[in-house]
Amino acid sequence: MFNYIIIGAGFSGSVIAERIANVLNQKVLIIEKRNHIGGNCYDYKDENNIIVHKYGPHLFHTDYKDVFDYLSNFTDWQLGRHRVLAFIDGKKVPIPFNLNTLYEVFPRTLAKKLETKLLNRYQYNTKVPILELLKEEDNDLKFLANHTIQFLQFYKRKSGIV
Repeated sequence: MFNYIIIGAGFSGSVIAERIANVLNQKVLIIEKRNHIGGNCYDYKDENNIIVHKYGPHLFHTDYKDVFDYLSNFTDWQLGRHRVLAFIDGKKVPIPFNLNTLYEVFPRTLAKKLETKLLNRYQYNTKVPILELLKEEDNDLKFLANHTIQFLQFYKRKSGIV
């Protein structure tokens, strides 16, 4: 009756089953223990018409138009902008830290000094690991790394992440 059996209707199982059925023109049976497809990226509307992410929040990011176009055959998108903010000294600042964060957290003159040193040392739009900053000989960059680590440790304790 079936040429293929796929166990699980999460992303991988669903895509493989769809490709086998539509590209290879073969019959596929999908076996799924849950009462829905999509794996942990499942959501539904509750009695108040509010979208509930049953297994936790999920966001989709891709730079590949063909991936976006393919998935658009199976879903409607809720476009949005994902921003993570931390609350430091009474201000909401972007996480992960970026050049804007410097100006939110430090006095303007210090922020400008740190920005200049970072841009002289690293290319613009480069992700710089904190552990790499700790290895810097420049005391200001080490200060920035230590300050960031202290914030992250405080944030972990405050939010219960250990």
